Amino acid sequence: MEFKGLNGKIKVSDNHLVISRATFGGFMSQGGSSGERMYFYKDIDGIEYKRPTLMANGYIKVIVSGTTETNAKVGIFGSSFDSMKDQNTVALRAFSSKEGDEADKFYSLIMDKISQAKNQNSSAQPQATFSKMDELKKLGDLKIAGILTEEEFQKEKERILNGN
Repeated sequence: MEFKGLNGKIKVSDNHLVISRATFGGFMSQGGSSGERMYFYKDIDGIEYKRPTLMANGYIKVIVSGTTETNAKVGIFGSSFDSMKDQNTVALRAFSSKEGDEADKFYSLIMDKISQAKNQNSSAQPQATFSKMDELKKLGDLKIAGILTEEEFQKEKERILNGN
């Protein structure tokens, strides 16, 4: 699925989204062909969204670590030059309420994809690792307190590490 904005378009796929400047507005705002930027959902820190209306532009902005922050200003008289040039922002314009509704649905789709990717990344394995580390710390504390002998400590440590 893709959504065309004033300075480019956003394409949504299963595991990433792409901002493309392969539009006339994208070409003009980016000073020529700037290619495409791919963002994997798992790497996206957030999305800023302002619904476009008949009276004012809106935008979708992808927030990722390692990029320079630009203030995406949009309003009744258009979008700021910085917003139009921002590599992570696509300015939106609605010439009817239907287009605003479509922008809302597109934003919801992106947020669902990000949520799914973040939930897949929080697998049980890291939690099990932290749980094992907690058990080993407690075990070490028992040994230091003199409650466990060295032999008992080693036996329990082996049991924890082997998952028994």
